[in-house]
Amino acid sequence: MYRQSARLFSTKTAIIDRNPVVIIGSGLAGLSAANQLINEYNTPVVILDKAANMGGNSIKASSGINGANTTTQERLDVKDSSSLFLEDTIKSARGRGVQNLMDVLTKESKGAISWLQNEFNIKLDALAQLGGHSVPRTHRSNGNLPPGYEIVSTLSKRLEVKAEQDHDRLKIMLNSKVQDIGLNSDGAVESVKYVDENGFLQSILTDNVIFASGGFGYSKEMLKRYAPQLVDLPTTNGKQTTGDGQNILEKLGAKMLDMDQVQVHPTGFVDPNDRSNNWKFLAAEALRGLGGILLNPTSGKRFTNELNTRDKVTKAIQEQCPQKDNRAYLVMSEDLFQNYQANMKFYMSKGLISKLTVESFVTNYKLPITTLELVGDLNKYSTNGAKNDEFGRPLVVNDFGTTVTPETEIYVGEITPVVHFTMGGATINERAQIVDKNENVLAKGLYAAGEVSGGVHGSNRLGGSSLLECVIFGRIAANSIGSNRG
Repeated sequence: MYRQSARLFSTKTAIIDRNPVVIIGSGLAGLSAANQLINEYNTPVVILDKAANMGGNSIKASSGINGANTTTQERLDVKDSSSLFLEDTIKSARGRGVQNLMDVLTKESKGAISWLQNEFNIKLDALAQLGGHSVPRTHRSNGNLPPGYEIVSTLSKRLEVKAEQDHDRLKIMLNSKVQDIGLNSDGAVESVKYVDENGFLQSILTDNVIFASGGFGYSKEMLKRYAPQLVDLPTTNGKQTTGDGQNILEKLGAKMLDMDQVQVHPTGFVDPNDRSNNWKFLAAEALRGLGGILLNPTSGKRFTNELNTRDKVTKAIQEQCPQKDNRAYLVMSEDLFQNYQANMKFYMSKGLISKLTVESFVTNYKLPITTLELVGDLNKYSTNGAKNDEFGRPLVVNDFGTTVTPETEIYVGEITPVVHFTMGGATINERAQIVDKNENVLAKGLYAAGEVSGGVHGSNRLGGSSLLECVIFGRIAANSIGSNRG
């Protein structure tokens, strides 16, 4: 039972007296909103997060962030547009979601990339083409840091410095779990109730709350409720990803949209030393976007277009790889390693990827084909001059080199489909305000951004669009509040 306390959250009450914006969650959506409020509007902010560390699932993102018609694309001679990005997004959504939100996502993507590059000096100077995208538009930096970690750590450090310099302007409170939102008689936000790190039930007076609390992909209870067919699948989600925000907002009367649309990512690494662990490291989609292929262990052959949308690649693995855990082999080239060294070295340090020759791969993994058959297949994939290969995948010339031999070194990991992302959540409008079942604003001062919200992705999220959604709608929520406060 929680202990009640008359005190608020600190011996310092100035920040409460100045009516802070309360941000629930410290993933990229919350960090984007907080930086925008602090830097652009000089607005006091309190960040609440039930976890012991900042970053949420965003910090683990490993492929990058999407952007259309960016300076990086221009420099690399990639022709793209927000309208083409929108077409890809709508196609992936398969008739679900809210097209107006998708329009905002794609139109504002160039600005989101520019904001990270110019405001935070994050290079984002390399590109990959992920599944469902017409062109390379998923940005990452050529460096030693995975994109999620680089972006999140940069934005969080900026805030941590600010919090040390000005306690009255910014307070970051970890191990603090939100319980409820208080509304006044006019239906406007007036307080946030939470349990602090010492178990005390506390309350912060505020006119504005931004939910940036993430999804529910770790919660077996919520998966049983909305997607029971996925309960037994492993997950890439952290333990904090239990849908607290969705549950609170649903009780307040928010319109919950697409809650049964849970994305299964086709490639989570199977740890050879811990195969039964329900939590898996994500095998980033960039591994396939930069040339990696999938092989069926029972045939030793490719079986799908690895750059199809995530749902279709998942379906192909589950239907064509008959092992109990639906395993497949992810096979990558030296060229891919050189282009993606930071992530590859990390995966190899964890024992998730092995470097070996083609001949050793066939022998050690007991593939049902000969070494020369695999050599022929890799040569065909590398040198085929057609626009698309037999599975409809656009070919990247020389993925495995122009001449593959039994001694050619490759990189191999075992993968299996994993619960990864929940597309559904509380419906928001173009200003990131949460709406009710009649599409009216649910409560004045109530906003959402990131995975806690619904409508941005429909039935299937494109890789690279989760970080983008966080930046765009986190900043939109901040702008909506900042402009109203005058």
